[in-house]
Amino acid sequence: MKKIIVIFFLFFLTFIQVNALTLPKEVDITADAIVLLNLDADEIIYTKNPDKKEILASLTKIMTAYTVIENVDNLNKKVTVTKEDIANLYGFTCAGLEEGDKVTYLDLLYGTMLISGADAAQTLAIHVGGSIEGFNNLMNKEAQELGLYNSHFADSYGGDDNNISTAREMAYLLKIALQNKTFKKIFSTNYYTMSNGLRVVNYTASIATFHGLDSALLTGNKSGFTPEAGLLLASTATINGTNYALIVCKSTVNEYKSSHVLDTYKIYDYIKNLTFKEYPILQKGEIIKRIEVENGTISEYIVTADETLTATLTEKDYENLEYQINLTDKITPENQVGDNLGYVDILVNGELIDTYHVYLKDEIFKYQKESKIAIIAIILLIFVSLILLCTNVLTFNKRKF
Repeated sequence: MKKIIVIFFLFFLTFIQVNALTLPKEVDITADAIVLLNLDADEIIYTKNPDKKEILASLTKIMTAYTVIENVDNLNKKVTVTKEDIANLYGFTCAGLEEGDKVTYLDLLYGTMLISGADAAQTLAIHVGGSIEGFNNLMNKEAQELGLYNSHFADSYGGDDNNISTAREMAYLLKIALQNKTFKKIFSTNYYTMSNGLRVVNYTASIATFHGLDSALLTGNKSGFTPEAGLLLASTATINGTNYALIVCKSTVNEYKSSHVLDTYKIYDYIKNLTFKEYPILQKGEIIKRIEVENGTISEYIVTADETLTATLTEKDYENLEYQINLTDKITPENQVGDNLGYVDILVNGELIDTYHVYLKDEIFKYQKESKIAIIAIILLIFVSLILLCTNVLTFNKRKF
């Protein structure tokens, strides 16, 4: 089953490399990188520096949780917390685990994701991976299998600055993780009491309330912070009936350490006032270009779209569609069926949202090629006939002599 999911995910990864716009200037955000994903349409709506590598801080724990869920069959199994599990975590947020505590893997996942407990994350790492290094290897293996080639994980809790990824790849990871019911439930939970009595809380809703924002807007979230990484927030929201996922990386640290939440709400608030619709951006059968043919069975080759391409856009964006046609001006006898004749860039407001590649689909030099073959065959036949004639003449002369 996992293999099937990965294959689908790699298709998804390729499919949504495009279809993304940048937020307009009036949406003033401090984040260094963002990706807003329409979960229902599997399309990226808005981006800012989507492929820039960023330090993940506690967003690392999304991969930690995903890796645990993928590698542990029984999340209700209890483990005993050891001294090693909670060692060397001074200065990092912890859930409050103590040596000897008996908790389930599920407890530790809630402790990792809600309160962002480094102790819960490291305990998971050691018990699932056999060691800290072993779990790091598991995380990076999962990343490679998902095609997250710009991501690297150096610990389970995000304390190492070598935990890096891009907003785009974290959006992909969150998308896949949310397909798991257990992860989705944890991601959308704000309060949880562990088996040992510890109560863990996700405080993002409280930050939103403090700033007078609607705390119910976010249907799930995971935050992160280190001085080097800045403030980060991965979140989901349902707006006008559409489900979104948003990755915000390296928001500028403000007085209340809340700029990642403020940036997130500004983006979602902007989306509230827009109506998105799936529009055809290239129609099947639409004539793209007429290309001159040199010495072919036809004088020009009419390039038409063999599929309909769509994108989720606002009406205003749809009205600003434009096309840049980058196709060859001439097809010669050297061209064969399957040759790439060029491509068409589809843009909105000057930004690339999709690319359509054009290939030679028809044999337009068939008769010339067949004629050439026929001529060569005739020449060979004549040549062979001459050789046979000469051979016969020589044989006849010898016999006569």
